Amino acid sequence: MRSRITRLPRRSFVAIGITASAAIYLAACTPPGQEEGDDTSAESDGGADTFRVGLVGSLTGFASATGEDMQQGWDLYWERNDGPAGLTVESIFEDAASDPDTALTKATRLVEEEDVDVIVGPVLASSALAVADYATETGVANLSQTSADDITQRESSPLVLRTGALAGSQTTFAAGQWAIDNGYETAATICPDYAFGWDGCGGFVSAFEADGGEVIEQLWYPNSAPDLSNYVAQLASADADVIFSGTTGGSDAGNFIREASNLGLLGSTPIVTGAPTTSSGPLNDVGDISIGLKSAAYYAPDSEAGGNPEFREAYEEEYGEIASIYASGAYLTAQLVDAALEEAGEKVEGEELIETIKEADVPDAVWGDVSFDEYNGIVVPVYIRTVQQRDDGELWNVVEERFDDVSQFWTFDPDEWLESPAFSQDYQSFTDQ
Repeated sequence: MRSRITRLPRRSFVAIGITASAAIYLAACTPPGQEEGDDTSAESDGGADTFRVGLVGSLTGFASATGEDMQQGWDLYWERNDGPAGLTVESIFEDAASDPDTALTKATRLVEEEDVDVIVGPVLASSALAVADYATETGVANLSQTSADDITQRESSPLVLRTGALAGSQTTFAAGQWAIDNGYETAATICPDYAFGWDGCGGFVSAFEADGGEVIEQLWYPNSAPDLSNYVAQLASADADVIFSGTTGGSDAGNFIREASNLGLLGSTPIVTGAPTTSSGPLNDVGDISIGLKSAAYYAPDSEAGGNPEFREAYEEEYGEIASIYASGAYLTAQLVDAALEEAGEKVEGEELIETIKEADVPDAVWGDVSFDEYNGIVVPVYIRTVQQRDDGELWNVVEERFDDVSQFWTFDPDEWLESPAFSQDYQSFTDQ
């Protein structure tokens, strides 16, 4: 197997300041004297011996870090593994520019012009929902990297498999259970006021209230809010036993941590967050004040599960940074694709590819034990992590507790769950039915 990766190096991308199609990537990487679009790494005609992968992720715009990490995780796997016997895997990365319309346009180009066999991504919920609908209409498999609950719930499709992320509420169920297990009886929450925040807070609230907890305050802020000081002050006055914060991991994460520190909440009230709040960007932004902060996530860099020790070392060696949830998700997706093609012994597409991936055996999966439910949701461990400082001074998330085999329905009945409304500001607890 030979793998051809059509990509734009991260620093070159920033330097020349373009958005991108695969043609532009090729032009930017073309050596002098070589025609744009020439393939210098593998001779293939795109036929039965070639499996073409189209990746859609944001390399520009407010979510650029997610696309960069996704690209790096995907590339790392194919650069260090032989891949399926008898097949050439070709990868083409398109920039979704943090915009759902652009994501759909790029996915369409990948299918109609590049003739890809599968679409991987995107990460952002609105973009992922649009691409999932298109993939279903065209019969192309989509390996989703988004946390949008309904991708594998009320809008599930036999052509869409969640491989690189968990449902937004799936991870935060564990945060709610952790709060109960630690004896907290009342909680306050703060989340952005759109689907991502509703799902994240909804998972925490549902698990917390299912075991007898009481949520006494829920705050919602616009995603564009430059200052969270008033919201954090309200959390302080709520006098809850525990606080859940579900920020996006952008500037709101750093703002929340900084204000919580300024008001003394970090030292006085237990706080547990969603994974993005303690991702590398916010940790680098706020520094040591984040030490001790807890989060719920489907990936912990220090985990010894599956093939993570090897992945962790290889990622830091290659990129000089700690792997994120997005990088690990893309790497896992590559592991699943490789294993499925190897087991099939030939090129498979569409629903057959999805079913083959679901049945594939990946003992060294970077997230540990992986399986899928009947709605194409991924079932994996979820970790409660604590921010600590390594000997080299880097901040990272260390495993405190592990919940095994967490599904997107937690301990609730799937049929009853799917008959309930999607989470919103007005509907936050499954136990309210």
